Amino acid sequence: MLRRALFLRLTYLALGICLPLLGGLGWWLYQLPDLQPWHTYVPEHEYKQDSAIDTLAEYQQQEHQLLAEIRQYAELAPQPGAISRYVRGSISNPLDYQHNWNRTFILPGRPGGPAALLVHGLSDSPFSLRALGLSLQARGYTVVGLRLPGHGTVPGALTRLRWQDAAAAVRLAMRDLARRHSRIDYIGYSTGATLGCEYQLARLAGEALPPIASLTLISPALAVTQSAGYAKYTRLLAPLSGIGAAAWSELAPEYDPYKYNSFPFNAAVQIDELTRRVQSGLAGQDLQGWPPTQAYLTSVDDTVLAAPVASILFERLPAGPHQLWVYDLNRYQPFQPLLNLPRAQWALNWFDHPSAKPYLRVLISNRSAPTAQQLWRESRQGAGPVSRTPLNVSWPAQLYALSHVALPFAPNDPVVGIPDAAQLQSGQYLVQLLQGERGVLKVHGNQLLRLRHNPFYAVQEAAVLDFLARH
Repeated sequence: MLRRALFLRLTYLALGICLPLLGGLGWWLYQLPDLQPWHTYVPEHEYKQDSAIDTLAEYQQQEHQLLAEIRQYAELAPQPGAISRYVRGSISNPLDYQHNWNRTFILPGRPGGPAALLVHGLSDSPFSLRALGLSLQARGYTVVGLRLPGHGTVPGALTRLRWQDAAAAVRLAMRDLARRHSRIDYIGYSTGATLGCEYQLARLAGEALPPIASLTLISPALAVTQSAGYAKYTRLLAPLSGIGAAAWSELAPEYDPYKYNSFPFNAAVQIDELTRRVQSGLAGQDLQGWPPTQAYLTSVDDTVLAAPVASILFERLPAGPHQLWVYDLNRYQPFQPLLNLPRAQWALNWFDHPSAKPYLRVLISNRSAPTAQQLWRESRQGAGPVSRTPLNVSWPAQLYALSHVALPFAPNDPVVGIPDAAQLQSGQYLVQLLQGERGVLKVHGNQLLRLRHNPFYAVQEAAVLDFLARH
């Protein structure tokens, strides 16, 4: 009798726990929005790890076929003025632009000069590093802005993405550049930075790859939240439930011409696997021979984990001319009651505590004068003394922090920069202007609040170019 009573109690307890969970899951599935054609369509002519292609010219030729396929498919109906990148005649449709930065670009430089490979982030496009690429070209560099597989077309392509395909594309571009250039600098943004580290680890492990002269990492994705690890289970809800929208962590209108707003769980799975691979290599491999490395990140990054960039990379690198720049949040006193200050505390702890590793640490902050918004550059080499230099820049009055997606974009960026009269026809800018009642707009409020350009871009670009010139 006791056993039966215990069994019944446990059964009721299990039902009491499971039924609400199943009910909540059912409600979540029920209220998911309908998928659009650009969520279900996967282009055929995409580069894969086993593709019979080994030059950038062939890569671009296949890319041309891919974008022709997208042009034929994606222009669904004419709606002049509509805010959608997949509508013919839309102000957000990059296929109608004079130059579509969703494809691999090559900027020719000085004959016999250095080369730079620029690699964008997950859900982004080569447009992300366009401004830096143009500055490098002006200094004699031959610049390749690589479009990673699955990007610059439709977000549905990310449902079939494999990080190995992206890594293979990076290898193809490096080998192609090495045929004509003796020096290649690698610049990666977000996942592009992760792929650069994966490439370098593979080379140190013995894979026959051309050397990287230097690594520049912007908002590097070297560690992600635990939710990315759970995505490999969450993505199973779609085939189990028969509801295609369950395969997506984010479904949003596609008004940005150069970045997907929708994001499938598979993309989270791929970045989780890639970061774990890089972390394992950094922890277990001999890193002697690692190239000079510079990194730039915001202390309150909400896309990836920022603090591990110091602990799992820079604290493990052998001695060399490495430098890590961190943007603190705006510590202007009137803002402080509104801000989650502990989010940025790790950066102050990292900078203030001496390190046995001799890399250069740079903190861009106004903490020394919180009654003003002028920025200071605080720097120290290893355990050396702290140097503080005032910068000729200040926080704009309305900004409290930089975001992950802001760092590579200048304030005068034609799509995500400070708006002016010429940008009134930009779909990205028009969405930022919209106001009304909550619960009506399909765009999440957090997305509208997120800063998309870097007000201190000139300082950052000067530092990047100076580092490349010296190393």
